[in-house]
Amino acid sequence: MLLVGGGSVAQAKLRSLLPTGATLRAVATRFSGPFRQEAEGRAVHLLERPFESGDLDGTHLVVSATNDPETNARIAAQCRQRGIWINAVDDPASCDALFASTLRRGPWTLAISTEGAFAGLSRALRLALEDLIPDDPSLQALVDLRARARQLPPEVRSRALLTLLDNFHTACFPPPPSLPESP
Repeated sequence: MLLVGGGSVAQAKLRSLLPTGATLRAVATRFSGPFRQEAEGRAVHLLERPFESGDLDGTHLVVSATNDPETNARIAAQCRQRGIWINAVDDPASCDALFASTLRRGPWTLAISTEGAFAGLSRALRLALEDLIPDDPSLQALVDLRARARQLPPEVRSRALLTLLDNFHTACFPPPPSLPESP
């Protein structure tokens, strides 16, 4: 996978790509200090120079995250000519691949996307969900309980799982306080 760019937007993309385990190459005329820190000790090969069409050789997915719309458009055009998937940041019309804003909690991953129309909104919704959904061992405990419930007869299992989910919902999202009755 190729990431073009070395600033804060490219760094955010790098952060989301690192957990995939993909082999990453990053090319930029200059990598910011924070970008370098994010890449340090990871499987990221940094090429500090301008993008060259040869950078696309052997690549199946490109993320173009430069601050130059002309460069991003040129990269997208070259990718299309070669049949390479492209994610051109902030240019949904030039994208063949879109990335959702993801929230990971234990064994679960939630993904939110506006299909490139408003990436900031996806991020804002993810941040709101981070505050709502706990990041604690209870999520894995729910998965473990479900695995144990599979040994129950189907009608008992169904009721047990519904009760479990209802209790989880109530614990995470308590009902708002009720208003006093009017006289």
